[in-house]
Amino acid sequence: MIRHENIQRILVLVAFVVFAAGTRAMPLFIPHIWNFTAVGALAVFAGAQFKDKRLALIVPLVAMALSDLFLGNGFNMVVYAGFIAMVICGMVIAKNISVFNVGCASIAGAVIFFLITNLAVVYSDYSLYPHNINGIIQSYIMGLPFLRNMIIGDAIYGIILFGGFYLLEKRYPKLSLNYSKS
Repeated sequence: MIRHENIQRILVLVAFVVFAAGTRAMPLFIPHIWNFTAVGALAVFAGAQFKDKRLALIVPLVAMALSDLFLGNGFNMVVYAGFIAMVICGMVIAKNISVFNVGCASIAGAVIFFLITNLAVVYSDYSLYPHNINGIIQSYIMGLPFLRNMIIGDAIYGIILFGGFYLLEKRYPKLSLNYSKS
């Protein structure tokens, strides 16, 4: 498991994940735009950067669960399923991380998250929408501003996470997966 990655890399990645999950607490301290957090970027980042795919899934889910406890949100399994889909989008680009691929994975992840969570809203017990095709369409239309905010947030935080980690890898080559002692 961990023998494939060095412990310094894992610790730095975990710190990035904790930072990103911490952005969910922003509403407690400063006003912010709905769905404008680092959560989506965090999921793609974890999927792309953790070589051990179990850690790629576990670390961000634990960070989300802890932030949910802190915020008192409860644990919405549909949201976690959407989040897992976003981690998988990061896994898809793990062997070829580039600005273009990160952008595509982030947009794809946000759209998949949007599709999963808005469909589930229609069929939840507290739904504001009729449980039919019109309710589904209405849910997706009403969710578009949240999708837009998520894509913008993922883009900005994706630059911070991926760009920041790239700069750290350049400064500290031991953090790179491609590091060899020879």
